[in-house]
Formats: sequence, C-alpha cells, structure tokens
Amino acid sequence: LVNGVANAVTNVAIEPQAKTVTLTLSTAVTSDQTVTVAYADPTTGNDANAIQDAAGNDATSFAATAVTNNTPAPVDTTAPALIITGDSRPKVTGDQLVLSFSDTGNLDADPTHTPANGAFTVLV
Repeated sequence: LVNGVANAVTNVAIEPQAKTVTLTLSTAVTSDQTVTVAYADPTTGNDANAIQDAAGNDATSFAATAVTNNTPAPVDTTAPALIITGDSRPKVTGDQLVLSFSDTGNLDADPTHTPANGAFTVLV
C-alpha cells in the first residue's frame, strides 16, 4: 500500500544468496509517500508458489509492515528568481538592501558560495 492505496506488484525477483525478494511496482513511489507491505502464503502447505528457502519451507504470512522509503526527493532544477512585486520586492533601510527570491528550496548559505560584492550594482 502506498499512502493506504494498493500499488500492484508487476514482477517478483528473488536473489537467493542475498536472501532478498524484490517487488516491482506498477507505479513508482515518491519520496513523500508512506509505504507498507504484507504477504500472504498462498497455501497452508509447502509449495512452489510461495517465498521458500532452499529446503522448500514456506515463509510465513505477515501483516502490513512499514517500509523505509529511500526514494530520493526530486532534484531541484529551478533557479532562484528575484521577487519584484508585492511585499517581498527589494527594499532598502539605511545601508541594508534586502533581496527576496522565490525557490522550491532554501538559498545556499555556504559562505564559500556567496557572490562577490562586485557582482551587484546599486544606483542611488
């Protein structure tokens, strides 16, 4: 379930030495979604239509279990843009001129990434 809604499994792959089962989902999961997984052994006996060990022992069914969502957040490819209208437009008070930018994330505050003073031209 993804955010409580079923997401169909389109393929099951087993890696015997790593002891993993990889499920391919019909719809990709995004970074902000909650995921759970449940498994139902199809029969009460040991059979080839179940997750099994090499000796043929079926894995037991399990109820909805939380899944760690390692899907990375989308990459920000939109550059910050100066806001030139409304209450956030550029403003000056004495010797401080404040520029506000729109962006999907925060501005980079790393001091090694600060523009040089000469990158700006201020005319009074």
